[in-house]
Amino acid sequence: MKVQTKILLLLFLIVLTFIGGLITMRILGAAKLRAIAAARAEERNRMFDEFLSERGDNLKVLVEDSTNWDDLVRAIAKNDQAWATATISDHTLATYRANAIWIYRPDFTLFTSINNRYADNLREAPLPPEALRALFAAQQPAHFFLRVPQGWMEVRGGTIHPSQDRLRETKAQGYFLAGHIWIDENIRRMSLFTEYKIRIVTGEEMTVGALSAEEEGQIRFTRDLAGWDGQRIAQILVEHDSPIIRQFNAAGRRLFVALIIFAVVLFLGLTISLVRWVRRPLRVISRHLQNEEPAGLVPLSRERNEFGRLAELILRFRNTEAMLLQTEEQLRHSQKIDAVGRLAGGVAHDFNNLLTAIIGFSELLEIRFENDPATLEEVRMIRTAGERAASLTKQLLAFSRKQLLQPVVLDLNALVRETEKLLQRVIGEHIRIAHELLDDEARVRVDPGQLEQVLINLGVNARDAMPRGGTLTISTQLLTFDADELVSRGIDSKPGEYVALAVADTGSGMDDETRARIFEPFFTTKGPGKGTGLGLSTVYGIVKQSGGGIGVETEINRGSRFTIFLPRETAPVEPPKPGPTRLQRTSRAQTILVAEDEEVVRQLIHAVLRDAGYEVLCAATPTEAIEIARQHKGAIDLFVTDIVMPEMHGPALAAKIAEIRPLTRTLYVSGYSENEISAQGVIDPDLEFLPKPFSHQSLVRKVQAVLADAAPGPVGPK
Repeated sequence: MKVQTKILLLLFLIVLTFIGGLITMRILGAAKLRAIAAARAEERNRMFDEFLSERGDNLKVLVEDSTNWDDLVRAIAKNDQAWATATISDHTLATYRANAIWIYRPDFTLFTSINNRYADNLREAPLPPEALRALFAAQQPAHFFLRVPQGWMEVRGGTIHPSQDRLRETKAQGYFLAGHIWIDENIRRMSLFTEYKIRIVTGEEMTVGALSAEEEGQIRFTRDLAGWDGQRIAQILVEHDSPIIRQFNAAGRRLFVALIIFAVVLFLGLTISLVRWVRRPLRVISRHLQNEEPAGLVPLSRERNEFGRLAELILRFRNTEAMLLQTEEQLRHSQKIDAVGRLAGGVAHDFNNLLTAIIGFSELLEIRFENDPATLEEVRMIRTAGERAASLTKQLLAFSRKQLLQPVVLDLNALVRETEKLLQRVIGEHIRIAHELLDDEARVRVDPGQLEQVLINLGVNARDAMPRGGTLTISTQLLTFDADELVSRGIDSKPGEYVALAVADTGSGMDDETRARIFEPFFTTKGPGKGTGLGLSTVYGIVKQSGGGIGVETEINRGSRFTIFLPRETAPVEPPKPGPTRLQRTSRAQTILVAEDEEVVRQLIHAVLRDAGYEVLCAATPTEAIEIARQHKGAIDLFVTDIVMPEMHGPALAAKIAEIRPLTRTLYVSGYSENEISAQGVIDPDLEFLPKPFSHQSLVRKVQAVLADAAPGPVGPK
C-alpha cells in the first residue's frame, strides 16, 4: 500500500471521528461560548487599554525627555524668556501632538506657557491654586484629565531636574506640564479603530465597574478618567451591540448539517492538498535527481516547508560536492606547483653554482680576449646564454616562492615613476602609460627589484594583449580588509590597511578558461618559441612570498586588470642605497677566507678576488676552513661561505669561525631560499648576502662594501 493511500485512509477515519464528535461539541457549545466571550472581552479590554496608552505616549515622552533639562534649569534660574520662546514652540507642540505646555518655577509661579488654540484660558494651567503643590508633593509624574472650554484635556506633568538626575531624586528646579485636548475627532477615530460606540460621560451617566452582557448580545464597558486629585471625574463609555447568542441559536439549528458538509469539504481539501503539497514536490525532486538537473530544484527550495528544506539540503549537498571537486582541483594545482617548486629548489643550488662558474669565467675570458674580437664575441655569447639560464632559474624560484628576498620600506608611487622609463622601452612607444597614483605615500615593505620585475612582467603581458597599441594604466589605492575579505582574496596576512597596485590594459582580454590558468607555470597562449609561460606565474610567486595577494578582472575585447594587494607599512621610507662605484684594485693587504664545496665556483672566486688584489685562502669543506682559520698567522678580514655545505651549513660554520676570529666579517653566498639564514625566503637585513649566480663585478663590489663597513682594529687568531 502506498504512503499516499495510507494517509487518505487516515484522513477518512479522522473525518468520521470528527462527525462523531459533533454531538459532544453541541453539548459543550454553551460552555465554549462563555469561554470565548470571556476571552474576547479580555482581548477587547487589552486592546482598548493599549489604544488609550498610545494616545498619551507622546505627552509622556515630552514630559520625561531629559535632553533639555540642563538648559531648562538654567533658563528658569535666569528667567531666560528668549530661550523659552525659541525652544518651546509650535513645532514642539506639533511634534508631540500636544495642545499646550506650561512650565512653572520652583515657587509655582508661571515661567512660560504656549498653546496652539490661542486661548487665554490656557495661558495658565487650568487647575486650582492648590493643585500644583499637591500634584508634585512627592515629585511623582502626574497624569490626570480635566474639563476645559475646548473639551476634555489629558495632562501629564513632571518635576524638572538637572540631566544627571534622571530619577528625580534631587530638589525640583521647576515643573513641566503638557496637555492634549480630546476633541470629538479623537473620539470618532477611537470609534473607527475599535468599531464600537465611544463617548465620555459624567455625573449620573457614570457607572461603577465594567458592564457586559454578552450572553444577550450587548457589550458595554468603561474606563475612568481621574482628575488632578485622583478622583474620578468622567468615564469613557464603550458600547457595542454583538448579538452573538442570537446568531449562535440560529447557527445551532444548522450546526449538524454544516459540520457534515464541512467534514466532507475538509476531506476533499486535505486530499487535494496532499496531492499538491506532497505528491507534486516528491515528483519534482525525483524527476530532477533522475535527470541530473539539480538547478531545477531552486524554485522548490524557496518554499518554507519540509520539501523546500529537503530541496535546499540537496542543493547544498550538490554545491558542497562541487566545492569539493573544485578544492580537489585546486589541491592538484597546488601539488603540481609544489612539485615543480621542489624540483626547482632541488636543482637551484647546483644549477646556480654551474651558472656562477659559466658567467664568472666568461667575464674573465672577456677581459683576456678583449683584443681578439672573434673569440670575444663567442665568449660573450656564452655569458649571454648563462645569464638567460640564470634568469630562467630565478623565475622558477620566484613562482615556487623559494627565492631570497631583501625587502625594504619604499613608496610604491615612487617605484612606479622610477620604473616608467624602463617599462616604456620594454612595451614600446605604441602603448601609452597613464598614472592614477595616490597623493600620499603608498608605503609597503617589499624587495624593490622583485616588485620592478612584477611591473615589467605585467607590462609585457599587457603589451602582448595590445599588438595595435592602447593604454596601460597603473594606479594605487588604499583599502581596508577584514579577515573574511582577506580569505576571499587569498591573502595570508593580518586584517588592516592594504595598498592596491593595479595594472590595467585596453587589450583583448581573456576568456574564463584562460583566466583560470594564467598563473600556472609554463602555461602560455603565445605561439611556440614566443614565451616560457613563467611571466605571470613569477608575478604570482613574488606577490604571495611578499605577503600579499593578486586578483584579475578581465573581459573579452575590453581588457584586463591585475590588482596586487600588499600590506601597508607605517615605518618611514628607507633611503636608497648608494649606486655601484667604479671597480678599483685594492691597495690594502687584506685576506679573505673562502669556503665553497663546488670546485669551479671556488676557483672562480679565488681568481676574481686575487685579480682584485686580495690574498685568498680557499677551503673545500667546513673542517678545512676551521683549520685554516686556526693555523693562518696573519689577519683574516673576510669570511666568504656558501650556505649549503657538507658537514655543516654556512651559518653554523660562520659561528665557528667567529669563535676563532671574532672580528672577521662574514659574507654568505647562495642561490636557494630554504636555508638557515632566511625565514620564508626573507633575509635578515643585518646579514651580508650575495645571491648566485653572480658576476665577478658584483662579487668584488660586495666584498669591497663589506670590508669598507668593517670596524678598524687588530684582527688575528684567537
